[in-house]
Amino acid sequence: MDRFFKAYHKKLLPEKYVSQSAFSQARNKIKPEAFIELRDDCVNHFYKNYDYKKWNDLRLLAIDGSEVSLPKTEETINKFNEYTTNFMRKTIVMARVSKVYDVLNKITIDALLVNRKIGEHTLANQHFEYIEPNDLLLFDRGYPSYDLFRNILLKGGHFCARVAIANWKTAKELLETGIKEKIAEIEPGYDIQKRYKAEGVEFKPIKCRFILVELSTGEKEVLITSLLDFDEFPHSLFKDLYHLRWDVEESYKKDKHRLQLENFSGKSFIAIMQDFHANMLMGNITSILTFSLDEQIKKKTGNTKYQYQINMTTALSKVKDTIALIFSTDKIFEILEMLKLMFMTNLLPVRPGRSNERKKQKRKRYYKNYLTL
Repeated sequence: MDRFFKAYHKKLLPEKYVSQSAFSQARNKIKPEAFIELRDDCVNHFYKNYDYKKWNDLRLLAIDGSEVSLPKTEETINKFNEYTTNFMRKTIVMARVSKVYDVLNKITIDALLVNRKIGEHTLANQHFEYIEPNDLLLFDRGYPSYDLFRNILLKGGHFCARVAIANWKTAKELLETGIKEKIAEIEPGYDIQKRYKAEGVEFKPIKCRFILVELSTGEKEVLITSLLDFDEFPHSLFKDLYHLRWDVEESYKKDKHRLQLENFSGKSFIAIMQDFHANMLMGNITSILTFSLDEQIKKKTGNTKYQYQINMTTALSKVKDTIALIFSTDKIFEILEMLKLMFMTNLLPVRPGRSNERKKQKRKRYYKNYLTL
């Protein structure tokens, strides 16, 4: 609070302006939806005014989910439920997060924080109001289904997803025979057909392309896509295409570790939702500010061994420290230019092809008695 008012009132040193009680009462008057509207305005501005990155003239989006731990109160238990853990010998409150993420431009288009009992398929369908024609959506193997693909095609979009080979006849055929790709039709399962008939929904088989790709480890996986043109989208494109989905996983690391998403500044439901959507907004603002620096980075680094990029940890920290000032001054452009200059002094090399084995370990938690400085 002191840091916020220091920036807001342009003071050299932080001073106490309000009590914690007064701040909490005022905060309760702010709807979390305000941050969603700001995020949407931010996203719309970016796509209307920037020459944003595309993949073969398609906007490349990934939908994926994660889970977060919430403060344990009677209110959060009622809204999100509590769950037992194997190593803590007590219950915790967990919620599910789902987001639509532009993997090339590092933009969160939509994000939801909901009860963990709501499935990923249900949430994916809720995201579809943000999907536009010529969007290509990437999914991990838990998502592929006739219903999901049908809804994407109805929006004029395309999809590419990894499939669980054991569940798909054509995928097993490719793996057994070594055939690189095949066109096949998929139909809804019995339960979906029953629901469609009850709702009076017309349906027909969807023609899909199954693609066998081999990873650097020698492991083979099968992708399913609506991109049927072999000439425009040759087999050689898809291994690297699907690898781009990993950026949505990295975005969750950014949310949880760099922005400390689970270190909520309040315990109430409204405080949790404010923090969540404010974090998504701040991440987008930072991505947009850094986006326009690509050409300057190329000129600065020249013909070096590696390409360079902005250090996002530093960039997020700088934006966090000045965001109150950005929204409360008439010298916005001066501040933005100063931020960009600071970004340019913190560059990191991009080392392609690097990979590390994922290690399973106990997750670090943030405790209210030990707030970050």
